[in-house]
Amino acid sequence: MISRLRRRLTLLMTAMTALVLAGALLVTWRLSEEQYRRSAEQLFENNFSSLCDRLADADSVSDVWLAEQEQSTECLLFLKDNGASLHYEGSLASRTPRSELEALVLEAVGQLLDTSRRDSAGAVFRQEAHGTMAGNASDSYFMALALLPRGEMGAYLMVASLQDKNFLARHEVLSALQYAGLWVVGSALLALISFWLTGKALAPTALAMRRQKEFIAAASHELRSPLAVIKTSLQAVDGDLSPERQTVLLHNSQKEADRMSRLIDDLLLLANGDLGNLPAHLEPLAPDNLCIEVYDQFYLVAREQKHTLSLSLPEEVVPTIRADEGRLRQLLAILLNNAIEHTPAETPIELTLRADGKNSAVTISVVDHGPGIPDEAKPHLFDRFYRADASRTSKRNFGLGLSVAKELARLHGASLTATDTPGGGATFILAFNPKSPK
Repeated sequence: MISRLRRRLTLLMTAMTALVLAGALLVTWRLSEEQYRRSAEQLFENNFSSLCDRLADADSVSDVWLAEQEQSTECLLFLKDNGASLHYEGSLASRTPRSELEALVLEAVGQLLDTSRRDSAGAVFRQEAHGTMAGNASDSYFMALALLPRGEMGAYLMVASLQDKNFLARHEVLSALQYAGLWVVGSALLALISFWLTGKALAPTALAMRRQKEFIAAASHELRSPLAVIKTSLQAVDGDLSPERQTVLLHNSQKEADRMSRLIDDLLLLANGDLGNLPAHLEPLAPDNLCIEVYDQFYLVAREQKHTLSLSLPEEVVPTIRADEGRLRQLLAILLNNAIEHTPAETPIELTLRADGKNSAVTISVVDHGPGIPDEAKPHLFDRFYRADASRTSKRNFGLGLSVAKELARLHGASLTATDTPGGGATFILAFNPKSPK
């Protein structure tokens, strides 16, 4: 399901970002083409002005020179000396025949230039006009016209230059192909980035779903064992058994029912913690008094298991903490039971309270001197249903205790960590943040 969702989100993100990219590239392409058209038109006008300057100072021009000008500028040139066409056939081909273009040019000259404008000496004023002109074969041209005076007797040279705008269409197509290529490459990169981002975004969800499946599978496995014992015992009670044997079977069923009840309580606590619905009543609490009460509660339990339980309290006044007394007792009970159950007999266990007066930090530690925690088990120590070694497969242990303790610590805004005890063993440290939840 996560893979399908990831593919759909990737497609959606790619489509949205590719659409934005397409819009940006389209705008950029249009601006680029407009700038290219303006630059081409400006270059055409500058070349024409330069040509007119050279013609104005020349006494005569040759067909070879005119052909070179046409080839270098890719423009059609038309010249008339006092209205008479020069004998120049041109060197460039055009879709509309040159004769027809010449007629169109003369028509434009009559509209845009005025040969009657003269100075006091009778010389024609120099004039230039620029525009566009359509041919007769669906061709279009940049057009430049000029009247150049040739002496004081009213003589003049008419110069016209036409540049086929077909190169603009070719450039537009090539440019569009380039931008389309950029869009394809950009969309591919966006797809890869989207796939990576959706993977990062869905990773917590995938992890939560995987843990949920593992949690359900492990819980089902743990529940199956006591249910099987209860079912078998009840079936055997109906048989021909002695009263003593029936009493034993009923007692076993009761023990398994108690185990199931503890397991269900732990599962409910963890589930409510995951949902943020774990109830807690945080009130000011004296941690030294709590540690004394917990010590008194577990002193005999530890002695029955042939352990020595000691309590260490600081001499200075310990600041109060905000905690749910019942939940905190449950947390410390888990840590002490864990130490009693998983350390050899006659090894000491220490319950230690520390306070840092500078920042009002309070730590409660449960220290044992048993075999310690293997390095490979430390990253998974607080995982649900995790058992670090074979000794944790007893029926009293579901592998949920430390997970519950971690959840209870989080509920108090505290941290719960495990370190190695110097000389061997494990130390669980419950550290209360001075800015724990109010």
